[in-house]
Amino acid sequence: MKHIGIPLSVVVLLLGLLALPSHPATAQPEVFPVYMTAVEYKGSTTVDREPFPTSLLPDGGGYIRKAPDQTGRWETSTYRWEPGFIFVEAGDEVELHIWGVNGDAHPTTIEGYDLSFVVTRGELTVVRFRADSVGRFPILCQSHQPSMTAWLIVQPS
Repeated sequence: MKHIGIPLSVVVLLLGLLALPSHPATAQPEVFPVYMTAVEYKGSTTVDREPFPTSLLPDGGGYIRKAPDQTGRWETSTYRWEPGFIFVEAGDEVELHIWGVNGDAHPTTIEGYDLSFVVTRGELTVVRFRADSVGRFPILCQSHQPSMTAWLIVQPS
């Protein structure tokens, strides 16, 4: 019997390739999870420290200012999605996990993807979709505009 000299490194490489798992062509794409929150930022002071502002606020319920009470204390707040920008590649299977921290309900749409859902306080809302269109798509809470807008950025793969 004749001995064929195969370097040990080649044998190790071939055995390693044989050990790799096979992926059939019909394998499901990997899911890209994104974790978000619906939050309300609040601040307060008193009129003896800062005068109460009188400027007009944008329509839409996203910015709130409460007039001074009998003690002179006034408040301001705004609703936001965190994070405000989500970057994915075209073809990604995206799964948004959105936790409702503040606000009783956030009726929401993702424009350009025909997606509608409601995020509620103390609940986890999961929305899954394929990012099949390249571009910038607003994620809009219909109750708290203009401040509660996030952006889905779908980049070419």
